Amino acid sequence: MTDDQPTASAKPRRPRAKSVGKRRTQAERSAETQRKLIDAAIAMLHRVGYGGTTTGLIADKAGVSRGAMLHQYPTKVDLMLAVVSEVYHRETTEYQLRGAQLSSPQERFFQFPDLMWDVLTRPAAIAVLEIMIGSRSDKALAARLAPLQRQIEANSRTTVERILKEGGFPDLPEFNAMRRLFVAAVRGLSIDSMLVKDKAELDEAIKLLSRFLRALYAGDIPPVKGGR
Repeated sequence: MTDDQPTASAKPRRPRAKSVGKRRTQAERSAETQRKLIDAAIAMLHRVGYGGTTTGLIADKAGVSRGAMLHQYPTKVDLMLAVVSEVYHRETTEYQLRGAQLSSPQERFFQFPDLMWDVLTRPAAIAVLEIMIGSRSDKALAARLAPLQRQIEANSRTTVERILKEGGFPDLPEFNAMRRLFVAAVRGLSIDSMLVKDKAELDEAIKLLSRFLRALYAGDIPPVKGGR
């Protein structure tokens, strides 16, 4: 046997298998990490509240290293603001999808209390509520949350005004006060839902809000006069 002949035990090399599937970009990997952290933060806020939620618990829940978490959100406040923004985006998308299934713009507005009740009793909405309450004792959070909340408030007001216009509603000054009242009422009832076992009374309260809305549209509620 010559030196350039292969031995009996030698096996021909197989070509390397080509990678199947597209390799994710850095932006895609970052987006996935952010989603995991936000979902984990929502779960922890819903479970143990703002005071009991730490970045360590969130990282463990998300299955993300502390370093990777700090790369995306250097502070707890950064992550809490991301939660508020993302939940608002998800809720807005939900409102749009559900509203598109209704027969008319008028009915879309009349069903608003029921839709709000469904959305604002979910863990994500409770998580945002925890962040809002937590900002009372967290000055750093409060300072940065305030402008974000003002922007969300302005966007919500624009959306409601658009729905009113599409539905041919009369231009009543009470509608802005009504919008704030309904959001506060449903948000308060969502807190009750965590404490009250019998949900029938809460459901009746939501139905009553819907009746008020129809009555306001029909002109059955006297308008405010003299600014009072």
